[in-house]
Amino acid sequence: MRAEALEKLVDRPVKDTYGRYVGFVVGFSVDTSGDLKSVGVDQGNGEFTEYPSERIVSTADGFVLIPAWKVECDSLGKEIDGVRRRAKALQELAKEGEIPRTLFDEMMAKYTDEGSKIQGNYKSLAEGMVVRIGELEGQRETLDRFLVNVKVQYRAGEIDEAAYRVAVECCQAMQKRNSQEMEDLGKMLKSATEPISQQQPQQQPQKQVAQPPVQKAAQATAE
Repeated sequence: MRAEALEKLVDRPVKDTYGRYVGFVVGFSVDTSGDLKSVGVDQGNGEFTEYPSERIVSTADGFVLIPAWKVECDSLGKEIDGVRRRAKALQELAKEGEIPRTLFDEMMAKYTDEGSKIQGNYKSLAEGMVVRIGELEGQRETLDRFLVNVKVQYRAGEIDEAAYRVAVECCQAMQKRNSQEMEDLGKMLKSATEPISQQQPQQQPQKQVAQPPVQKAAQATAE
C-alpha cells in the first residue's frame, strides 16, 4: 500500500482477527519507496502501539490485526517446509545415484542443522502460545464470574431486563472470540513437526522420531 493511499485511512478502526476492538489508526510509517512499514494505533486507553505491516490487513470496514504468534508460526512453517522439500529432493537424487555419498552427507547435515534451528524457534514460540492460552483462560474465568453476578442481580430485581440482556450478549460474544483464539492456539500446539530427514538413500533401520518441540513445550508447561 502506497503512502498517497494511506492518508485516507487515518482514524479507521482496527480489530483483531477475532473481531475484538484494538483501537484506531493515528498514522503510518513508510519506507523510502513509499511502501507501508508499520501502522500506529491509538488503543483508546492512553496507549499507543506501532504494528509492523505484516500484521495488518486492510479491509472495507477498517484494518485487521493478525496475532503475532500466528504470523511467526506461518513464517516458521514456510521455512521448515522449504528445508523439508530440499532434503527430500536430495534424498531422491542420492537414491538415483546422481550425487556422491559424501556430498549427500554434507548437504543433509546442513539441512538438518537448519531444521533444528527452526524447530528451536518453534519451541520458544510454543512457550509464548501457552502463556497466551493461560491469559485467555483467566479472562474466561473473569467473564464467568461477572455473568453469575449479573444473573444474580437480575433475579434479585436490581437491574432491568434490557441491561441484563446487553450484559449477557456482550459477555457471550467476548467468550466466543476468546474460545476461537484458544482453539486456533491449541491446533498450532498439537501440530506435529516432522523431522527433516525421514529416510536415507540406502535402507537403514528406522530411528525413533523425537517428539516435536511444540508438543514438548506444551507438556513441560503443563507439568
